[in-house]
Amino acid sequence: MKTALTGIRVMDISVNAPGPFSSMVLADMGAEVVSVVNPLQAKPEYAGAADDPMLAGRGGPNDALARGKSRLLLNLKSETDRADLLERVGTADVFISEMRPGKLEALGLGWDVLKSRNSRLVLCEITGYGRDVPHAARAGHDINYLAFSGALSLIRDEHNKPVVPQNLLGDYAAGGTLAVSAILAALLERGRTGQGQHIHLSITDGIRYLLSDISAATILGGHSEESWRGSLGGGMPTYDTYSTSDGKWIAVGALEPKFIAEIGRKLGWVELSSLMERKEGWPEAKRGLAERLKSRPLAEWTELFADSDACVTPVLSLAEAHPFGLPKMVDVVGQGQGRRRGMIPIHPPIGAS
Repeated sequence: MKTALTGIRVMDISVNAPGPFSSMVLADMGAEVVSVVNPLQAKPEYAGAADDPMLAGRGGPNDALARGKSRLLLNLKSETDRADLLERVGTADVFISEMRPGKLEALGLGWDVLKSRNSRLVLCEITGYGRDVPHAARAGHDINYLAFSGALSLIRDEHNKPVVPQNLLGDYAAGGTLAVSAILAALLERGRTGQGQHIHLSITDGIRYLLSDISAATILGGHSEESWRGSLGGGMPTYDTYSTSDGKWIAVGALEPKFIAEIGRKLGWVELSSLMERKEGWPEAKRGLAERLKSRPLAEWTELFADSDACVTPVLSLAEAHPFGLPKMVDVVGQGQGRRRGMIPIHPPIGAS
């Protein structure tokens, strides 16, 4: 995977999360990525950044989204700098933006202009809400796109309050990851036709795309939204998290009867399987799991379920989940002779010499 995009040149003028994440993935695949940075604002401005290591880290030496890229200082409000950018577009393969609809055109960098400079260019515009909706030009972030897509309504706590799942679903999954898929498809198409592509990716629509299975089960299948939240949203006793005696947490993810039976066997509670057969037994099953898992520390449960098909795992902290640094890319198996490793831990930390 590290050499798949060797020779591909990417220009990224985005600054927040979806665009920089997508160009980071392309860089991990071997592309040459140039991140265009405004010299008057070298890093995004966020409220509370001085007290928040993630927000303060953007644009710094430990910014994972900047790895593998070179930086080009250009003020796109300057006519001279825009002319410099357009000159470089002539030799680029991919151009990434995450401005609101119409902003590129207002800067004189719309698709028609870019295409006239380079007919083989792939332009990927990532927007929050889309181009053809009444609120297209409004500001927004991950939580707003989740709200408009219907996804936020599915994620609720015990008081029925919608819960924000960090900014993973919108920014990184529906935005950055789907942008990478679209860009790779456009490059493949260009290989056949010789022509570039203009991609417009709405994060809100991307989240709806991720919801395809859930939407079909509820809207087309005639089931209520609450029924879905009552299963994989933490309502199902064997698909939830539980506190252990040392105040840590364990995740239970058993959906199939054979895995539920394995939990019952490990806990010495064979009645669990019969309780899980119908939803009227779920409250008792949840109480029983909570009581039993609260009786011992996490380390003991981890050891008990270590080699089991019970789908029970510890809830790891970030430090525990990444003991050797941050992963870069997926493994590639079966290419050439043997196994080629594509997942490379970054250790020492990003930016260290």
